[in-house]
Amino acid sequence: MNTKNGLVGSLSLVCRDKQGNIKWQEQVSDVLIKYPETQKEKGLRNIKKLITNTGMAEVAGLIGNTGSPTAFTVVGIGDSGTAESAAHTDLQASTNKKRKAGTVSRVTTTQTNDTLQIVATFSSADSISGTWSVQEAAVFNNTSGGVMLFRKIFSAKSCNWDAGDTLEVTAKCQVKQGS
Repeated sequence: MNTKNGLVGSLSLVCRDKQGNIKWQEQVSDVLIKYPETQKEKGLRNIKKLITNTGMAEVAGLIGNTGSPTAFTVVGIGDSGTAESAAHTDLQASTNKKRKAGTVSRVTTTQTNDTLQIVATFSSADSISGTWSVQEAAVFNNTSGGVMLFRKIFSAKSCNWDAGDTLEVTAKCQVKQGS
């Protein structure tokens, strides 16, 4: 199967209780969907639907240092299960959502330093309270407003912030060569 050049997003989430024990983990990346069958192509294809329209435009500005581009350094979480859309510009949760600046680095996935990595750990110290059914995560270039690079949903998982749970989110965006 041929893949196209471009950006590929993925997320890794780990929720721990106050003793540091893992309560749950989630790995989310590309979506596997059924490709419309034609006479020449049948079966499943890996379709990447994580990168947003505004995210693509911001990346183009960063590449050419044109406009007023801002680097992607922020991770957001929320409790909405609304399906991903390239047209989205924010998390879809109406109330239970939070953004936080993360630790940014480049890591190697296929080629040296081909992947942006942002790691942020959420806890009650971030003014989050109660119990959330975390179901979405995204990457932004600002802690409020700004541009969302990508957003991904996953099966709802519970975090009890008042009981001391923490949620570490590792977001990656790989610049990928086609094959």
